Amino acid sequence: MHKRAVISFVFILAFLGGLMLRIYDISGQQLHRAAEQQAGLTVTVANARGTIYDCMMRPLVNSDTEYRVIATANPEAIAAVSGCVDKKTLESFTARLQEGKPAVAVIDTLPPPADGLALFETPVRHRGTLLAPHIVGYLDGDGIKGATGAELVFNELLSEYAGKLTVTYTVDAVGKPLEGIEPIITNTLDKAKAGVMLTIDKDIQMIAENAARDHLTKGAVVVMEPGTGRISALVSLPDFQPSTLSEALDDQNSPLINRAFSNYNCGSVFKIVTTAAALENGISTSSKHGCQGSFHVGDVKFHCHNRLGHGMLSMLEGFAQSCNPYFIQLALQAGGASLYNMSADLGFDRPVFLAEGWKTARAVLPSQDQLVSPAAVGNLAFGQGVLMATPVHIAQLISTVVNRGNLIRPTLIKGTVEFDGILTEQPPTPSQSVFSENTAGKLKDMMIYAVESGTGASARPTEGGAGGKTGTAETGWVVNGKSVIQGWFAGFYPSEDPTHVIVVLAED
Repeated sequence: MHKRAVISFVFILAFLGGLMLRIYDISGQQLHRAAEQQAGLTVTVANARGTIYDCMMRPLVNSDTEYRVIATANPEAIAAVSGCVDKKTLESFTARLQEGKPAVAVIDTLPPPADGLALFETPVRHRGTLLAPHIVGYLDGDGIKGATGAELVFNELLSEYAGKLTVTYTVDAVGKPLEGIEPIITNTLDKAKAGVMLTIDKDIQMIAENAARDHLTKGAVVVMEPGTGRISALVSLPDFQPSTLSEALDDQNSPLINRAFSNYNCGSVFKIVTTAAALENGISTSSKHGCQGSFHVGDVKFHCHNRLGHGMLSMLEGFAQSCNPYFIQLALQAGGASLYNMSADLGFDRPVFLAEGWKTARAVLPSQDQLVSPAAVGNLAFGQGVLMATPVHIAQLISTVVNRGNLIRPTLIKGTVEFDGILTEQPPTPSQSVFSENTAGKLKDMMIYAVESGTGASARPTEGGAGGKTGTAETGWVVNGKSVIQGWFAGFYPSEDPTHVIVVLAED
């Protein structure tokens, strides 16, 4: 009897102990959750993506700042903010405070100090007019990921270098900030000083944009360093601003299209390629052909811009006067295969890759089979027919002349930047020999002569000299009863030891 009583008592104690442990575990979990809630509420005040710089480490984005406030439901704080924001902002601001949560607002003027109010100066992605919008690009609708341009191409890198400013409040069990306890501020916005350095030069870009707007309605401008392939300026008109994207989408002139990366009929600037093919094929610059205002290739009649004809011309004279019949005969003399190979070697059968994941449209070149036809060779000789290329392709062509026959691929990336300002440069792409230094020298001399005494005379600078080639390309389009023509100028400056290649396209 006594033994059974002891066993029953032990059993009861074990049961009560287990029950107490279970109760303690449940209550402990509840207390832990309550403690977690009381531990803190973190609110993000501002975010910043990595920075896009020009070639001189000048920011193209994140260069402006704005003031932001965060406040708790303190009457003094609400009163201070009310005079610094518009009515709509104030309504959403106070609505969040009424829920017992801290609220953030961008302010127009600085508020007076107040309890429960914290003020911060934070970076703005861009404000006002964005320079080089087609190159920099814009973000998606959420403002988080890149949608176009460098924002898209380097999205992973710029996101990796993102920074954040947060404020953590100690809160009660229902999430309401506790008065009298200072919040914890965590600021990693400086991390966004890291990013990518482009080859764009803000000063040259600004000059190019202003000049383009003065003289072009639609078109493109490319300025490039021939020795490195680095693009110093790239303009596409009409352009856009990230703040007015909806208007740009509805604009029939398609301002979102990057015309510098788009294909166009080349016209007479392509005569540089025809000349290179002839010279590399052993044809002398003294080789003469006649022009009577037109030239027949089989049943196809090709016209010269001088319908009265130029008479007999040497290669230098034909180049300077941009005579179509001369170049048709020169191309037929060199042969369709020579012209095709030279065009392909100069990149007119592919896109130009400006960085990993960033390229122009693929240029269009007649096939070798098509160039069996003498008429097709005649068309290609002066940049007509199916041939199409981008302004960047033409810049690559001109730089090859300047670089003594060596092609250096154009690029838009100079390197990556750490948050402490250390630059890791992108190595230039290896050059590729396309034609001889002797051929390059003769082409350069012809281009200088064309600016001094030929069709490019209007582009002659007041000092320093220059070389170039004009072009007028027939598109075959007719708008409102008028033929659509594309105008080109492609050249280098100065004439001796050129530092810049310049290509201008005037659309329509």
